[in-house]
Amino acid sequence: MRSFLGGVEKTISGVIRWLIIALMLVMTATVFLQIVFRYVFNVPLAWSEELARFSFVWVSFFGASALMRMREHINVTVFTDNVPPRVRSACVILANLCVLFCIYFFVVGGVALATNEWSQLSPTMQVPMGYVYVAIPLAASLMGVWVLVQTIELVLKVRGEVRP
Repeated sequence: MRSFLGGVEKTISGVIRWLIIALMLVMTATVFLQIVFRYVFNVPLAWSEELARFSFVWVSFFGASALMRMREHINVTVFTDNVPPRVRSACVILANLCVLFCIYFFVVGGVALATNEWSQLSPTMQVPMGYVYVAIPLAASLMGVWVLVQTIELVLKVRGEVRP
């Protein structure tokens, strides 16, 4: 069971990594095309700025999710660096529970925002804005899964129940 879950985690992480890479390529290509068309051909592309902005939104949210999985998201460790390991673990568990509380509101608010925006179309590309906003609950859900898994692993480690 543990190897199956590890495989699922690797698969999800790989999909997110390639999604971020693809979106970065889309952003780079559309901005480059916009520059070329505007300054070389003197014909600006109307849709390129909007597509780059939407890609940036998705990259930001899923990038934050990937950072959360790798435990590389913003941390303030000035207080926990000088305490015993068990106190540090308790602080991390408490912080993770606070993060899960906040993520809950990201998911609920993101779902509400995305469902409300399906009828509104983007000005240039005429795609439903729900496609842009659905990144919020999806990425927040992934963040919640990663933080929950990390918290469970830490609790098991503190209790001495983690198997190598």
